[in-house]
Amino acid sequence: MLGLSETETKIYFASLHLGPTSVQEIAKKARLSRTAAYDAIASLQDRGLLSTYERGKKKFFTVEDPERAISYFRNQVSNLNDQLGVLHTSLSELKMLAGGERPSARFYEGKDAIQAVFHDVALVSPSIRYEVANYDDVYEHLDIGQLESYRRILHEKKIKMKMIFCGKLRKISPHTEYYRMPSSVGEFHGDIWLYGNRVAFVSFIGKPITVIIESEAFSHVAKALYETALLGCEKVEGPDIFPQNTEK
Repeated sequence: MLGLSETETKIYFASLHLGPTSVQEIAKKARLSRTAAYDAIASLQDRGLLSTYERGKKKFFTVEDPERAISYFRNQVSNLNDQLGVLHTSLSELKMLAGGERPSARFYEGKDAIQAVFHDVALVSPSIRYEVANYDDVYEHLDIGQLESYRRILHEKKIKMKMIFCGKLRKISPHTEYYRMPSSVGEFHGDIWLYGNRVAFVSFIGKPITVIIESEAFSHVAKALYETALLGCEKVEGPDIFPQNTEK
């Protein structure tokens, strides 16, 4: 029973079945020794679930009103919920103490590859996401109509974004900060997304492929690298340079 040991539970139900009686009878009914019965009875009395009275020279034990038991168990449930809340908020720290979490990875390819990462960002709904993109690849390999429909999903959620990009900037968003990648970096053909505790890699070589990795440790490392990369990029004030392209 919730909050009670096996011995205490046996004593409680034996007392409930017998009514006011001696410890000998309770122990016999519960199939326990008198010593074990006395210890359990004392514990149940401390919890307010069992009481005692004397009749002549004999001591009797009886179960308190079942409403008292209901109240006790409600308090136990409330305390357990509080403890569960503390554990939930400390989950990341506990995983680190236990040797770290085990990352999970999901793989998508073809037309589902791009849709998957947009929908996952919408599901996580972070306050901000980070992206590294080759715009020329994006517009060469993706259907523009589909791309815009995916972007609207995030636009409606007003998710802010920092974007490191190469290639031609064609359209801007008021929720995005743009940073142009130095030409010395060279070419790359893909996209990297950081959001929540996830890191997503998109490849445009051949059939589009997306890999989404869910890991607090990996995402922390990736965000640190991203912030370092920003130091070598040129911030582009999009609305001032391309006012005619601003998304509404």
